Amino acid sequence: MSSAQGRKALRSLRFRIETTNGTPVAPRFIYRGMGSLDDARTQENPEEQIGIFGGGDRTYQPALLGELSLDETDLTFEQFSDFLLMAGMGTMATYPLQGSAQGASGSTSVHYFVIPSDTAPPTYSYTTEGGENAVEAEYMPYTLVKKISIKGAGGEALKVSYDLVGRYVERTNDLGTFSAVGTARTVETILAAGSWWITPSGSGFGTGQVTPGNILAFELEIEPAWKEKYSVDSGTIYPGTFVYTDLSITGKITMEFQRSGTYGAAGTGGQKAKWRNQETQLLRTYWPGGTIPIGTTYLNKFLQIDIPFKWSKFVALGDMDGNSIMEGEFFSKYTETTPAAGRGTILIVRRGTSEFAGAN
Repeated sequence: MSSAQGRKALRSLRFRIETTNGTPVAPRFIYRGMGSLDDARTQENPEEQIGIFGGGDRTYQPALLGELSLDETDLTFEQFSDFLLMAGMGTMATYPLQGSAQGASGSTSVHYFVIPSDTAPPTYSYTTEGGENAVEAEYMPYTLVKKISIKGAGGEALKVSYDLVGRYVERTNDLGTFSAVGTARTVETILAAGSWWITPSGSGFGTGQVTPGNILAFELEIEPAWKEKYSVDSGTIYPGTFVYTDLSITGKITMEFQRSGTYGAAGTGGQKAKWRNQETQLLRTYWPGGTIPIGTTYLNKFLQIDIPFKWSKFVALGDMDGNSIMEGEFFSKYTETTPAAGRGTILIVRRGTSEFAGAN
């Protein structure tokens, strides 16, 4: 009898929050996207002179590490929150991701994330499990997010990709099977058609709505700097901990090349002029979703991102199918002119609780 052959369509990835960072748990809920675990352990083949061309094949493995790149896929209301936790944006108010008092199954669940500024955030790690049940499954404990890339363009869905890191990658068990039968929950794709506000520094988020039709596309990259820490006093060769050391937020916005007051690219009060004047602004983006039939305070799903930003560069005038456009690059950091804005916040309202963070 021949052995089972691998099938790409039969692969899956599961995530589950860990009670203790680095202590594996059994994930059950399936990630609605694609990616494969990568055993990134270090293997050395030392150079030596033993009278043979090329030397010998003696090797050793001094350090373990795991990595995972999740391919670009649709961003959903249901599976974004956990990756923000893994990226270091969680506070005690946002975990567990089972919402507020409204968080009963099927009703409104509110997930609020503060982008770290002057205080190191708590570390919420996950166990990742991936592979094929008919061939072999592997797991990676202490999973954290090193990069989130979000893209949006008119007439499309929001897209997201992730880079993750973990303690190590090993077989789940001697049989190579998954630790639990996988469950795929229903998710809703977030469409790129939303609303944008660009507010002068000194005001609050959410005033000065951009005239519809000015923003054509955008990119946003969030990169928390997790540094793996190996030690010589633990008796292990995997990282004992990962330390949050910094955060970078950058992006691009593609705009119509037109005069539209402060929200167009051109003109004396336009965005390119604000770059030349080195002005800080506050950006709010809002993407609505489906209704929540038994919701209370919020009656529909939505994703809202608030960040302060400053233009760093405008590229030369371009075109999109013959239509003149202008692309600006920006960064988001703490701003002295609007200190209350901090580094910003991310708010997700969805239906029901977070599967990866403890829902049944």
